[in-house]
Amino acid sequence: MDCLDTTSPFLPLPEGLVIASLSATESQLMVHVACRSPTACCPLCQLPSDRIHGRYGRTVADLPCAGRRVVLALTVRKFVCRTPTCPRQIFTERFPDLVLSYARLTNRLRDALVALGLAPSAEVCTRLAPKLGMQVSAPTLLRRLRSVSCPPPTSVRILGIDDWSWKKGQIYGTLLVDLELRRPIEILPDRREETIEVWLLTHPEVEVVSRDRGGEYAAAARKGAPQAQQVADKFHLLLNLREKLKELMARKQKLLPHVETNTSDAIPDKARGALSARSPSSVSEAVERPKSFRHMSPQLRVASSGSAPTPPEETPSQINRSNRYARYEAVRTLHQQAFSEAGDCSQTLAVSSDSAAVSGRRDLS
Repeated sequence: MDCLDTTSPFLPLPEGLVIASLSATESQLMVHVACRSPTACCPLCQLPSDRIHGRYGRTVADLPCAGRRVVLALTVRKFVCRTPTCPRQIFTERFPDLVLSYARLTNRLRDALVALGLAPSAEVCTRLAPKLGMQVSAPTLLRRLRSVSCPPPTSVRILGIDDWSWKKGQIYGTLLVDLELRRPIEILPDRREETIEVWLLTHPEVEVVSRDRGGEYAAAARKGAPQAQQVADKFHLLLNLREKLKELMARKQKLLPHVETNTSDAIPDKARGALSARSPSSVSEAVERPKSFRHMSPQLRVASSGSAPTPPEETPSQINRSNRYARYEAVRTLHQQAFSEAGDCSQTLAVSSDSAAVSGRRDLS
């Protein structure tokens, strides 16, 4: 369809650009755009010129329309600069309100992709954008996102400080987060105390500093923000609680009650991973059945009825040593019988190691 449209409510264009023709397919709209302005300004000397040197075509992607891609086929003119002293004798007319120089996307499509990429993520945007009629690759979108400059924070009241890995295991920086807005505001190049202190001195409005257990962060907060209260973040609070509970349970291990495990008969023995629920008769029948692998003696397959109470004089290290020694003896017994790893080997090893652990505790007592 050929036309000459100077007003386009569905496809607004800057002043001077008109739609010369339009061709449509099921998935794409090709819009041929030309400029009707008689002159163009030189980008260096900013003087207008009306002497046309030539023309060439330029293809630019635009926002989709009704689910179809929109491609602008621009007819761009080259002009001869009228200024004799200008170093650029030939220049190309610019359309800064529509598309930047050397760009393949219009300004409005670029802004839409950046907003879409910042909302979920770049990877999700590359899968979602084609369904919306926006064709973009992951590297192109990442370049657009990296070019976006975030405005510096005006004020932050509750500041979160944590380390940031530029290259895991080698290079680390510092990530600063506004915990009220829940978004990062700054990335410092390193984790040094001086770097963080300089940043905090420029923000005297900080009232609370949430940090990890690093000594450099604590010293930087004391010097750079003495008015702020230092608190530990939730992760390190739970980490401290976990470590203290482990130390307490290790010291009081002999006082912990023995918990008997009761399993349901509806669960198969192989799913339970233990043979303690089987009766001695079923164990004997399982040994007598011919199988493609060997079995150990029935005596070692009988599970212990219960663990003996731990003597008061035993220490946690002695209990751990007896358990390791019992497992070692069970593995040696299976190795001497040329036991394979298939079948009920893991179950037999678990039961025999439990029985041997009980006898090991008795030997130590």
